[in-house]
Amino acid sequence: MENSSSRFLGDRQIIDKTQFIRLILQSLSSLGFSRSASALESESGIPSNPPEYSAISSQTLAGEWDDLISTIDSIPDVDLDSRSIARFLVWKEQFLEILGLDEEQNGVVLARNLLWERISGLDLDRKRVHRLARVLIDGEGVVGAEEKERRRLGLLSDLVGLMPERVRVPPSGRLEELVEMAVMRQLDSCFYHNSPREVCLYEDHECGREQIPSKCSQILHDHKNEVWFVQFSNSGKYLASSSSDCTAIIWMRGRGKIYKC
Repeated sequence: MENSSSRFLGDRQIIDKTQFIRLILQSLSSLGFSRSASALESESGIPSNPPEYSAISSQTLAGEWDDLISTIDSIPDVDLDSRSIARFLVWKEQFLEILGLDEEQNGVVLARNLLWERISGLDLDRKRVHRLARVLIDGEGVVGAEEKERRRLGLLSDLVGLMPERVRVPPSGRLEELVEMAVMRQLDSCFYHNSPREVCLYEDHECGREQIPSKCSQILHDHKNEVWFVQFSNSGKYLASSSSDCTAIIWMRGRGKIYKC
């Protein structure tokens, strides 16, 4: 059994090793380094996709509904509520797709049997079952052939969200998002931040006091009372100021006042 010290990374032991490696695998693949990703999978013994996820994914996209239910039922740490919701989502999609079959394929009869024999027995809000029963009459929401792929991708996302963490895969671009969040947190907490230079990932970001202008280059005199507000233009060429003397002035850098109201 893997001990906790080898399962987690970092000084604070809060980074799950398997999840971290899967983030790296996904990032390598998205960058086009598939051979490097394969080498990391082989050396770490951690596949980019958990086997349960791979099974759920392939069976959902292929519409292998009975096998999909069996796979979900075989995952031991899915709680009863999540298991019931997962079954309902699978059978609901199957029900709507069956109703989209040609009349010669007896779609209505097959869908009715599925509703009575499986869906109605689930321990869920009965309104869900009643809404599906209404579809038998009005046909609203029936899934046609052109919609199947999109619908099944949505179903896959919903099912994975009900599974335990170990069965999930990270969303696309998650590692880059985490790094960007860490960088932005450093920039937001940098008291003297005034640097246009690129942030280096090799060290913590910190601007020194020398980044803040501290040499007087021009004194502006025209206001007759305390100044309440100043703001540079986006180009940095102009400065607007307002004062308690009820005046506002536009200044040009290096030239002084150009407009007063």
